[in-house]
Amino acid sequence: TSGSSGGRRSNSSTSASAPHERLLILGSGVAGCATALTAARHGIPVTILHAGSSRNDCNSYWAQGGVIYRNYRLREKTDNGGNSNSSNGTASLGEEGVKGLVDTPRSLVNDIRIASGYTGPLQREESESLEECVYSSQYHLDNNHRNNNNNPTTTTRRPPQGSNNSQTCPTSNVRWSEDASWKLACEGPTRIRQLLLGPKDSGTAHEHYGPHAIVPFDRQVLPTGSEDDDDDIRVYKDGSEDDVLSLCLEASHSAARIIHYADCTGKVITERITDAASKHPLIEFRGDCVVTDLIFDEDGASGSGGSSNDKMVIGAKVLDKQQNEQSNMYATHGVVLASGGLGGIYQHSTNPLGFNALGSSVGLALRLEDRLSSSSPLNNNNMNKY
Repeated sequence: TSGSSGGRRSNSSTSASAPHERLLILGSGVAGCATALTAARHGIPVTILHAGSSRNDCNSYWAQGGVIYRNYRLREKTDNGGNSNSSNGTASLGEEGVKGLVDTPRSLVNDIRIASGYTGPLQREESESLEECVYSSQYHLDNNHRNNNNNPTTTTRRPPQGSNNSQTCPTSNVRWSEDASWKLACEGPTRIRQLLLGPKDSGTAHEHYGPHAIVPFDRQVLPTGSEDDDDDIRVYKDGSEDDVLSLCLEASHSAARIIHYADCTGKVITERITDAASKHPLIEFRGDCVVTDLIFDEDGASGSGGSSNDKMVIGAKVLDKQQNEQSNMYATHGVVLASGGLGGIYQHSTNPLGFNALGSSVGLALRLEDRLSSSSPLNNNNMNKY
């Protein structure tokens, strides 16, 4: 059956003569559906399993805070000679006499550093700051706290296997990864435009997933800035549109860069992205399915002399709650763990009762002895810790 409530759904494209020719995704939230839409775009059939009867019964639905984007309107005020007068010390990124952007990838990375409690400086020098890009290995910071991209003749040294290139603060003992923060800051805005925004905001979600994929974030009409304004940082409108995305200042962010939909951002994003996924002919949802364990190829390591960690996951053991039957589901294109919500495992949580945020993916990965780098960066908007 198919409908707005999600639930069990059959799809002729993914139920062909070779049912195992698919990608199996555990979790129907933003991570699961985004992965499914990306795979389907490349012609890969996808089956999404979710524990609830509705595909919207996921942790993403209850994440009602906004989404980090980027403020392209905040610019520094410069004098006639092109010198920056900004009180926050950010250097102008434009040509001489052009007001540079205040909200940059570096400013977001620094906000994350401050919020984490890490008191040390950024490894990447300000002169080596990056703009929006794919944060590939050529930009990674090495373990000697130097930027490998200074010298184009230097071969990039990757962190040792099992390391996430994190740093430990000598003062607060906080551990954080500057590389992870740079990846978020450099790639995040582009991903938002690809997945959630439409042509009015230079987005391409409609091109790949249809108009129903565009999220109707709150918008506002902005006045045109005046040259007589005394503020160091002003908001400008180019006049090409009647309204723009409404950007909020939230938590420890130093710039208003949060896009939102009233106070139910997670709800509307989840509804839009699951709707887009449900309309794709290569994607099927299966509800009331609880994954109890992962299946790996017993001969994957022994045949090549590898260790047990080299064995390939080829499927999952699934309990059908409606039929009270367990079966094995195989997937030749792999298994994606996208059910990471775990607020339900805590005694005190703002999640609703009976909610399926039990950290299924974390538990399944641990059972296979996968080494998880950290389980500490939890969203305090969704969980009260005592």
